[in-house]
Amino acid sequence: MIANAFTHYERAFAEAKRLSLAGLEGSELLRLVAERLKLAIPYEVYCASTVDPASNLITRGIASEGWGEEEGDIFLDRVYFEEGLDQTAAMLREGRPVQLLSETTGGKLDRSLRYRELLRPLGFGHELGGAFIDGRLWGGMDLIRESGSPDFSAREVSLLRRIAPHVGAGLKIAALRSRATVEPTPDDTPGVLTLDSGMRVLSRTPVAERLLSEIEDLGPAWREERDLPVAVRMVANAVRRSLAPKSDRDSNLVPCVRVRARSGRWLALYGSLTEPSSDRPSETVVVVEPAKPEEVVWLNTVAYSLSPREEEVVRLVVRGFSTRKISETLFISENTVQRHISNIFDKVGVRNRRSLLKHLFFENLLPGMLGE
Repeated sequence: MIANAFTHYERAFAEAKRLSLAGLEGSELLRLVAERLKLAIPYEVYCASTVDPASNLITRGIASEGWGEEEGDIFLDRVYFEEGLDQTAAMLREGRPVQLLSETTGGKLDRSLRYRELLRPLGFGHELGGAFIDGRLWGGMDLIRESGSPDFSAREVSLLRRIAPHVGAGLKIAALRSRATVEPTPDDTPGVLTLDSGMRVLSRTPVAERLLSEIEDLGPAWREERDLPVAVRMVANAVRRSLAPKSDRDSNLVPCVRVRARSGRWLALYGSLTEPSSDRPSETVVVVEPAKPEEVVWLNTVAYSLSPREEEVVRLVVRGFSTRKISETLFISENTVQRHISNIFDKVGVRNRRSLLKHLFFENLLPGMLGE
């Protein structure tokens, strides 16, 4: 029996690793990994998401049957911002890619907002969460059991811990890969959505609808039934919480999400809140547009696992700073600057600054912009 269980664990690990190297789109990778894990780690339902590595806000979410629209609203609008972001930050800070709900609450599940608002009302009681990290956070997954079932075992926790870095690498590759399934348009005009307090679309420009359809398929009634893309929900909630903070965490929220479109390019979504008037309440405005070159450069540096100092040097190199100017700006010697630049060249696979700029700005992340 023990040998059979061991075989299930090793088979699940091998399958998750294989899937992470299969060039799958992020949501599909998460779905298939969850299915394979169920053979070794029994659970009733799962939920998973891809994440913007700059803000840790969700860009796409998936879940098995058992999560309804109401539960999704509670999670996206409240639980994620009031509890999930803090938990994610703690996992990243502590280098802890997995966590048990029973451990984070000290065995007192009622301490968790997620448990009180989502799990307990649906009859669930045990949760095993994983953060998929490769340099930065690229996604996450929660496996959930009924309250009458045993908690997740140490061996099951260990299996998810082993799988996590492989899935993180797979999600990063998926996010940074140019795999166009929608023909990109050269039009750089931003799109604009206006939302009411109930997250329903009051107005939208044609460009906004076109750009959002690059992120995911829009349902026939997406404007009236709150069936917004997850990235839009994240930005809208982030701007409301950052402008009416309930905690220091809310004060530091940046209402911006960068998400890989199916066209192969990066899109950026920004949120703002209009001032109310005597005859009109505040409205949330979401702007969606192709990511700016400096944002694309940052996202590309993530792909090469540059150190924080190397990222600082790259930002100055792309602004045209000389070695001396970089030295003065960062308060480091010119020899140190040259050493950082040499390391950057080695990691990116280029030999000079011109090739570095071309690679970071144009190749892969801005398909179709090169005239060659």
